[in-house]
Amino acid sequence: MDAFKELFTPAQQFLMLQAYVDSKLTEEELMNFSLLESTKDVPVVFYSAGVMVIQPALDLGDFTHAFFSKEQLEIRRQDRELILELPGQAVRFGFEDRKEAQQVEKDFAYLYTNPE
Repeated sequence: MDAFKELFTPAQQFLMLQAYVDSKLTEEELMNFSLLESTKDVPVVFYSAGVMVIQPALDLGDFTHAFFSKEQLEIRRQDRELILELPGQAVRFGFEDRKEAQQVEKDFAYLYTNPE
């Protein structure tokens, strides 16, 4: 991951992550997903089936991810952070202010409580 961050500009990183997501999600899933970077720079894709925790690499073909279904995750807010609880790990996301964190929390609650 460090080499990925060091070698590519933020725009290039985003384009590579977007290409990876495009290759993994269905057309329908691509219509409603969010890509967030954790406080430890880990890219996470939130979509109707669950989340993908992505491990980028220098070559797109070497990217990997861990998938967790929506039944395996819990999202909670703590002030200006969202905490994604997954089996065996917690992933944190920081926001500029509490209002933004609340809005993202509501968006994810909607995503995971409505039928696909």
